Amino acid sequence: MVEAHPPRIPLPFALDRNPHAPDAECGLFDWARRHHLLDGPGIEKRLVGARLTDLAAYTHPDAAPELLCLYAQFIAWQFLAHDRYAESEEHTAPTEEHLIDQIESVYRTGRAEPGAGAMAHALADILERVYPAMSTKWREQFVVEGVETLHRVARRSANTSHPATRELSCGVDAYIRYRRVASGQFPCLLLDEYLAGGELPAAIRDGAAYDDVRNAQADVVSWTGDYYASRDGVGTDPPADLVGVLAYVEHVGREHAEAAVAARIQDRVADFMAARRALQGGRGAAAADPRTELVLGRCVSAMHHRMAGTEAWAWENIRCVDRRQGSGRGRATGGGLHVPEYVANLLDSRGRPRGWDGGAAGHRWP
Repeated sequence: MVEAHPPRIPLPFALDRNPHAPDAECGLFDWARRHHLLDGPGIEKRLVGARLTDLAAYTHPDAAPELLCLYAQFIAWQFLAHDRYAESEEHTAPTEEHLIDQIESVYRTGRAEPGAGAMAHALADILERVYPAMSTKWREQFVVEGVETLHRVARRSANTSHPATRELSCGVDAYIRYRRVASGQFPCLLLDEYLAGGELPAAIRDGAAYDDVRNAQADVVSWTGDYYASRDGVGTDPPADLVGVLAYVEHVGREHAEAAVAARIQDRVADFMAARRALQGGRGAAAADPRTELVLGRCVSAMHHRMAGTEAWAWENIRCVDRRQGSGRGRATGGGLHVPEYVANLLDSRGRPRGWDGGAAGHRWP
């Protein structure tokens, strides 16, 4: 039996999947076609291959059908925006500048001008459903996170190097900070509040404990995708992902870099659970509000689901690629997954993080 390569990353989170995923898939592609997002060579094929509805279904296994579809639409919009603004060579720099300005305007107003492009109108369609339900403070934060993500991935001019290359020149830590924002996870965490049916108070969302939780989660999500990514040209300039960055900077082979990233992911999982425990144990007066408890419990649960779901989704994607290519790279040996002791020690006998109290708010552990 062929050993899986790269080996699967064991995460101490159970995996669940929303049963409404097939309907959300139909809704996603109807929406994408209606907004002319697929009007280009190979775009629909890339979106089908990305299987983003599956990722949404893993992230929000309990969401109502219309909310699941909306979440899938937003992460698909992020995928297409990255495809268009970070990797595509189709557009001239002035055209890209103009299109990015349109997107920024939509983030700020929630509306697209009649003459704006397809990406702007598609984003506006999402935000027109979300913004009326959320406070001004929440919308302001969503604008900050959305616009910063857009700027991190965009190629602003033909004479400017890709942002990842610029950050790498400052070291691995700077690249990690870039990767954390460019992953688009922070706007998704805010959208989780909408799906949770409320908002986190500023005292929690802006606090150091929540910042530690969200940074660790964003790292696990983005690094897990990088770990499973099938890339060529490792060791060239610029590297494609965190595995490539470590291989490039440390002058090691890909397997060595993969092992280093897997270890970093386990460290960040442990950081996440320790930060989550500090967050839930140190809220003071905010803990007396049952509504806040419910929203926070649902948001933290969505973070767990997104980490577990990203691992499963990325693993399934690489196996699909390998089957199409006739490769044995993704054929896994039975079992062999092991959660490191320093991570397992953070769990109780039921596999839940020690101190988890989400059940008191009526929300089950993932």
